[in-house]
Amino acid sequence: MTTDTASRSTTGRSALATSSLWIAGVAALCVGGSYVYACAAPFAAIAAIGATRMDRNTGLMLVIVAWLVNQAIGFAVLDYPQTATTFAWGIAIGIAAIVGYAAARTIATAGQPPVLTLALTFVAAFVIYETALYGASFALGGSDYAFTIEIVGYILKINAAAFAVLLILHRAAIALPWLRPAAPAPTAA
Repeated sequence: MTTDTASRSTTGRSALATSSLWIAGVAALCVGGSYVYACAAPFAAIAAIGATRMDRNTGLMLVIVAWLVNQAIGFAVLDYPQTATTFAWGIAIGIAAIVGYAAARTIATAGQPPVLTLALTFVAAFVIYETALYGASFALGGSDYAFTIEIVGYILKINAAAFAVLLILHRAAIALPWLRPAAPAPTAA
């Protein structure tokens, strides 16, 4: 194995470990958040952070793991009713989170200035997520009450706060030297 191959291998392992740790950390936060905000999990915030701070596949995995953790807590701990409608809503929430992530990812890769990218990815993830849920409400029998200005505003506040906290946690995490990917070793000439 050449020095260049070894450094890429070490960097890949470090990046994988860092991504796995980040996903596990967000999943742990989802456990706590699921208790407090059961039906208002910040999937738009998670989608935006995944779109702006991870590669495509890892960001998608982050969204899926967060959704799975939220659903597991809901059904196993919070006693969500085990009905076809509840399961269908769970699936709709997962699909909405993934579609929100896809929208955020599209914005994140558009080459905008970083601050603008953060704002636009969050807005895109939130608008698409809520729009997908609103659309699902027609097929699944939802209530217009769930989409009033007050409720959507409340969900927006939760997501905005979660996005800010996740950005701060991400910044703190990458400041820790043991979470940074290893620097490539110099190659022999």
